[in-house]
Amino acid sequence: MSGSYRQFKNSIKNLLKRESLDEILAMGKSTPRTKDGNLEFSAFQNEVFERIFPDFTYEFCTTSQIKLSEKSKIIDLVTVNWNLPDDVVVSYMQNEHLDDLSPLVYANPGRALNYTHVCRSERLEDHPIFIKHLHKYGVHHAISVGFLYPGHESTFLSFDYLGDAANADWISFDHTKIELASFPFALVWLFRAEVFDEVRLKKMFLLLSGMTENRLLNLRKYINSPLQNFDQQATDLGIKASTLKDDLAMIRDRTILRLNIRTDPGRNTPTRLLDQHYAFLTLLGDHTAELNPPRHDLSF
Repeated sequence: MSGSYRQFKNSIKNLLKRESLDEILAMGKSTPRTKDGNLEFSAFQNEVFERIFPDFTYEFCTTSQIKLSEKSKIIDLVTVNWNLPDDVVVSYMQNEHLDDLSPLVYANPGRALNYTHVCRSERLEDHPIFIKHLHKYGVHHAISVGFLYPGHESTFLSFDYLGDAANADWISFDHTKIELASFPFALVWLFRAEVFDEVRLKKMFLLLSGMTENRLLNLRKYINSPLQNFDQQATDLGIKASTLKDDLAMIRDRTILRLNIRTDPGRNTPTRLLDQHYAFLTLLGDHTAELNPPRHDLSF
């Protein structure tokens, strides 16, 4: 067992504690929905990441709303640029055609990806997007994760976690942990954009609270693989089917209690009850699936 595994073993569990989620919710509600307020909330997101992931940090972050055309080209881009000047957006739009990573992110919502997914690691520094755009802002590393707006096909919320030249050892950081850690913040950013109302956000946080990383991953797989049976899902997860069933049963029973759902005491409530209440986990996608290629045309 590596030191990094031991160090981050309980990170997601700690993030999903009730008091932690309450803090994130309170900040999301109280921080003004202005340029300065958005920067403040982005800085808070960085503080939480550093708190739950000791020795992991990022120096810059862009939080973006992206709308794509039917040809998968950006037609609208609104960003919150933490620790970056606003002209970074102008520079990016001038060099968008060099960005090989973002189209892959858009094709795989919920998956955290970096440039090693599109080029060899030893050639990162020579990638055109770094030479023409990122290096002039001191950016040498990037991990991106995007979330598709509910009910949309081409509108995304994207986090770009960016590192400077000295930040060389987090490219190999477990990307699944970045996906899970980003998720509560994605829900709050969507709330701040009025995609969710406060009642809906509170319900989602209630259902996430107290979840362990493994159980959340198992539930994520279950929700996002409706065409697979338990055995197939468990195989993809690398666990026994009985373990998956036990975890889902525990989550089902806890959900019944938390939401005060009336059930028939004479019958076993089906696990499918989870499909309705945890449907928001479709924002994360199936983390065990092969990556989809970039989408080049959304038109019919």
